[in-house]
Parts: sequence; structure tokens; C-alpha cells
Amino acid sequence: MYVRIEGDSLSDSAKGISVACTTDEVFVRVVGRGTFQNSQPLRRFAMEMIEKGYRRFTVDVGACPNMDSTFLGVLAGIGLRLRQDGKPAAEVSVVSVSPRNLDLLQTLGLDRLFTVQTLETNGTPVSWPAGAAVERLPDSDIESLSKPLDKNETTDLMLDAHNSLVRADERNAPRFSGVTKFLRESVERGRSDKSK
Repeated sequence: MYVRIEGDSLSDSAKGISVACTTDEVFVRVVGRGTFQNSQPLRRFAMEMIEKGYRRFTVDVGACPNMDSTFLGVLAGIGLRLRQDGKPAAEVSVVSVSPRNLDLLQTLGLDRLFTVQTLETNGTPVSWPAGAAVERLPDSDIESLSKPLDKNETTDLMLDAHNSLVRADERNAPRFSGVTKFLRESVERGRSDKSK
């Protein structure tokens, strides 16, 4: 269930992740930090849209001051999923990228997975598609989550996201080997606790 926002525009001060779709493209705007705390709603939504046949995503991070590795891994997972389908015109464009976020994308090799446009390249902020219904993803504003994060679900998400970063660029393997080992062990412990 998404929260519909009336009209075609959204105040840039409204934190969270908002989305809109045209007939062939998904638009995402991240306002505030992109973290493990708001990655799950984005991943769910993106996978739902991919299942519906969408192959083009534009992610506006102009109002996102920083992104953690889990959030970046979720974005990588979206790009990798689109590529694995092998359909033409599959693309993730990350736009309005600040110098800090550009450095993150380049360091992790994600600038080779996505089409990246910096703030300077864009010139003007990306507008919502005319007439598209803009919705806010639930629990995407990390400062006002409606319920606590599920520990096992979050651990699974983090492991999948970091594995996506490694699949996107093998040079990330040593960078995240300790994290993925810890998360894998946590997932296994969680599963064994459930089976008891």
C-alpha cells in the first residue's frame, strides 16, 4: 500500500522515497538519506515494477545527501536484475548526483552499471512526469518509521545488497568480505533459531 500524493509535484522537504510511473518508466526520488532503514520499501517496489514489465528506472538523488552500502547494494540489485532478464532498453539512470554520491558510485564501480548524471550535467532538477500519480513508499522516511525493522528481514536484505555490490564489481569482494561473512553467519543463526 502506497501513500498517494495529490497533484504532480512533491515538496522537496518531504523526506522519504517517492515514486511515479509512466507507461514505460519508473521514476524514484530519494529525499533524505538512503540507508538500510529505507532500502526494503524501495526493493519491494522495484521488484514489483520489474515483474510488471518495467525496464527503465530513473532515480533522482539530488536531495539525498548520502547513501550507505546497503542502499547502494539495493540499487545495484535492481540494475543487475534488469540485466539478467536480457531485455532491450533495460536501464537504471541515477540523476542529480552530488560530488559525494558520485564518489561513492565510482568507488563501488556502480558508474559502470548505471547511467549517471551529476547535478552539473542535469542543470535543472528532474521533474515528475506530467500527469503521473506520485506516491510515497511507506516507511521510507527513516525519521518516522511506523514500526521497528524486523531483524531477520533486515539482515537478509543487507546480505543480498552487499552480494549485489560484489556481483556488480568483483573489486568490491575484499572491501565487503568481513561484512558479508558476518551477515551470512547472522542469517544462518536466525534460521537455526527459527527451526528450534
